[in-house]
Order: sequence, then C-alpha cells, then structure tokens
Amino acid sequence: MKIMLRTSVVLAAVAAASSAQAADMSAAPIYKAPPVIAASSWTGFYAGLGLGFRTARTDVTTTSVSVNGVFVNLTGLPTSQPFDGAAFRASPYVGFNWQFAPQWIAGIEGDAGFASLNAIRGGFASEPTDFSGSTGDALAVKSTWDASLRGRLGFLLTPATLAYATSGVAWQHYDITSTCASISCVAAAFTPAVVANSATKAGWTIGGGLETAFWGRWLARADYRYADFGSAPFTIARTDISNPRGGPITVLGVHNLDVAMRTHTVTFGLAYKFGNSISAETLGGASDVFAMAPSSVMSWGGFYAGLGAGVRASRADLTTTSVFFGGVAGDLSGFAASQPFDGTAFRASPYVGYNWQFARRWVAGLEADAGFADQTTTLAGLQSSPAQLGVGDAVDSLKLKTTWDASLRGRLGFLLTPATLAYATGGVAWQHYQVTSTCVSAECVLNRDTPAIVTNSTTKPGWTAGGGIETAVWGHWLARGEYRYTDFGTAPFIISRTINGLPFLDNFDVKLRTHTVTFGLAYKFN
Repeated sequence: MKIMLRTSVVLAAVAAASSAQAADMSAAPIYKAPPVIAASSWTGFYAGLGLGFRTARTDVTTTSVSVNGVFVNLTGLPTSQPFDGAAFRASPYVGFNWQFAPQWIAGIEGDAGFASLNAIRGGFASEPTDFSGSTGDALAVKSTWDASLRGRLGFLLTPATLAYATSGVAWQHYDITSTCASISCVAAAFTPAVVANSATKAGWTIGGGLETAFWGRWLARADYRYADFGSAPFTIARTDISNPRGGPITVLGVHNLDVAMRTHTVTFGLAYKFGNSISAETLGGASDVFAMAPSSVMSWGGFYAGLGAGVRASRADLTTTSVFFGGVAGDLSGFAASQPFDGTAFRASPYVGYNWQFARRWVAGLEADAGFADQTTTLAGLQSSPAQLGVGDAVDSLKLKTTWDASLRGRLGFLLTPATLAYATGGVAWQHYQVTSTCVSAECVLNRDTPAIVTNSTTKPGWTAGGGIETAVWGHWLARGEYRYTDFGTAPFIISRTINGLPFLDNFDVKLRTHTVTFGLAYKFN
C-alpha cells in the first residue's frame, strides 16, 4: 500500500507538471523571434537588362568666327546656349561580385546604353552667335550610345539588400548637325547646307544604387549615375558667293565651337546571378516562404514617413502663338517660333503615406510628397519669346525656372519576398514654374522697352504615373528607388511691354513634362 501510494503521488506530480508545461506551450507564440536568416552568398557573375532614361546637360559655346581668315568681334554677343534633353534608355550590363566580408561586397561592372536624345534649336544657322530666327535653320546635338566600365563597393543592409557606390570610366557618342536651308541661306548659296560632325568622348562617372535579391538568383536594382565628358572642339565651315563691285567672289566662313556634355543616368534593372543562389530559402526561392515567415515580417500595413533625394528632369517647350505691336498682329510665317527649355536639377522630397496589406502578397496605399528643386534654363539673346529675328545682346534673355512640386497618389504593390515590394503608383501632381523676360541691352534702352523685366508664374496641375522597388531594412526602416513621369499640359503666358510708347504683346504657350527619380528612406510606424 505504501508503494502504491508513493507511486500515485509521483504520477500525479508528473501529470500536473506536464499539464502546466502544455498550458505554457499553448500560450506561447509560434515565433518568439524572427527566424535566423541564412548567410547570403553574393559572389559570382551576373548579367541583366536595365530600362530608364538619360538626361544630357550640353553647352555649345562659340570660340571664334572668321570670314576669309579675318576674325569677327564677338563682344556682347550670346556665345553660349544650352542643348539639354532627356530620352528613354535601354542598357544591358554584366558584372562580377566578391563578398570579401559578411556584409561587404566589391565588384566590377560594364554596361552599354542605347538612347536617342536629339536637342534641336531652330533659327541657329551654325552656332550661338549665328541666330537667323528662320525655321529652315537649325543646330542639333544628338547623343546616342554610351558605355561604362566601373568598380562597385557595397554594404549589405540585410542579407538580401545591397546599398552600393560605383565609379569608373565612361564613353558617350554624340553628333553635331548644322542646317542652313532658310531663304537667306539659299539666296547666299551657302554650301554645304548641312554640316555634320561626330565624336565619342571619354569621361568619368560616379553614382550608386540599391539592389535586392529575390527568387534565389534574381537581382532587382535602382541605379543613378552622373557622368562628365568634358569639352570637345568642332568646326562648321561653309562657303557663299558675295557680289561686291568688281564681280562675285567666294567667301569662306569658319565657325569654331566647343561642346561640353554632362549626363544624368537612371536605370531600373533586373539581373540573373550565375552559380550559387543567394539564400534561396529565405529570399523567395521556396514556395512556402510567406508561410515560413512570422507575421511581424509580413506586416506592411500602417503609416510611414520618409525623405527622398534624387533628380527631376524637365522637358519644356515654349511656343510663340501671336505677337501684337501697336495693336497690329505680327506675321510669324517663317519664324522659328518654338524652343526647348529642358533641364535637370537635384531634388529633395519628404513624403508620407499609409499602406493596407489586404492579401498575403498584395499591398495598397495612399501617398503624398513635396519636391524642392531649383532648375533654370536660360536662352541668351532673346528679348521676349522665340519669335525673334536676329540675335540680340548677351544681357537680354528668356528664362524658364521650375521650383517646387507636389503629388497625391495611390499605390499598388506585389511582395516579391516578405521584405521587398514592387509597386506602381499614379495620381495628381502640381508643378510651380515661372518665365522671365529680360530686356536691358542698349537697344532696349534706346527703344524705351518698359518694363525691362517681365515675370509670369503659375502652379499647374497634371497627372503622374510610375513605379519602384521598396525593401525593409533595420526593422522599421524602408528603403526605395522610384521613377515617375508627369505631364502638366500647356499653360498660356503674356509678355506685355511698351516700346517707344506703343503697346507690345507677346503671347506664348509653355508645355511641361517631367521625369522624377527618388531614392528614399522611410520609417514605418506600429
């Protein structure tokens, strides 16, 4: 009996302990902490394809003009004009990474870019001091292919996300074409009518980006680079027939100019890594990766706020629609009545938003941002708008300045992995800009042009659409790379002056579109 009693007590104690332990286990969460992420392996070759855009900041500057060996005095003339622009770009790339430390990666990469960026200024027969204002004359700078060979150094924010810097040598091919086909060119028998030059210029490039791994061997990236190709000299030479007393003679005109080019390149790429995968089990290589992950990793819902930095490229066309002097309409036939006012500027942009994770791999959201940039494009020598015959003085100018912008957009994203979101975005946007006409030369003073400076400004609404990649790093922090295109339509403006006491009205339209790229870091609340 004593043995049976002791045995019963022991069994009862064991049962009680087992019940308590079971109760504790049932109350404990399935994941007390996020699972340990396996060490990633980034070493190896990769090849990919990028899509994006390239903007060019190109200045064409006249260095000398001679007629039959006699140099022309260029004092007071506008000897330099911008030939900026933006174009979509496709770029295959290949590279090799070395993971020389747990969180550090070095590499080498080469790429080739293909774009067709053609900046044309009508009314320029050869170079900036040779402004006829006629539609048959034009000067164009066209940049086509580019290439680079660069080193890379990156730091793994997480085993799946790499932030990197890159720098090296770059090459840019471009063509300079001068067309002199207006009535005055034909009458003077200028030959040849079209003069074309080309160059492939070497320079340096620097930039950086964000790259994230998913599905084992795939790498998605957002990349920005700045490149400077220095200056290259060009010569435009033509002959014409002059008829002074004593009979016709051949006149040789030689225009020497320098072309300085810098570019901003943005690429969104997708690459395949050869060899070992980058921790396929934790980066989406397994079909049940979302089921394996704790709910805290997958939760994208909630408010967030961040700060972005990047570039905004403006594509603006200013077109004269009508001119009135003393109440009489001017005849614009044959005038180069439109000019591009393109440009690129660095941009800072705070943003806030809210996400709803309405399905395991789908996220919807609403976001607002404000952008601050200061970009001015100036055409020297234009006293009012493009419909002007003959070059003015360098102190006269027409300027287009873009400043702040804002947007309110919806977002819809798909989770490539629990930590990486690919999303599209679209909505309404606003852009503030102003146009300033300056007429302060001796000619303007003599003609009593009043007021000397006329400024018009507007805040124009438009639509915007784009997309990006966002990845979770450091717990509550979200890093992103985003691109947006925006169209603000057309806005009318008027330059109103009195000239020698008579009213002068210059009516013109400004058509504006922008390309915006943002690299951002946001904090997610909750």
